[in-house]
Amino acid sequence: MPSLTVRNIPKRDYAILRADAKRNRRSVNSEVLAMFAGRVDMARRRASAAKAMKELGKLREEISRKYPNQPDSVDLIRGDRDRR
Repeated sequence: MPSLTVRNIPKRDYAILRADAKRNRRSVNSEVLAMFAGRVDMARRRASAAKAMKELGKLREEISRKYPNQPDSVDLIRGDRDRR
């Protein structure tokens, strides 16, 4: 398994890391691994969301071509609210 050595960590940052590890009942090493895992998970979710947004954009374009000249939903919602 790969290992990593980090040098010259500012004292304040290390103190915060130690406090976080203690609060989470983990070693400093385990806390850093949890931080890495969270970062990797966030990157995966962002990539997944970007892919979904791209697919939704294509679907929106397809619907717009199939059903042209549809009213803007903002105007419909605003009109509905104004009637209340």
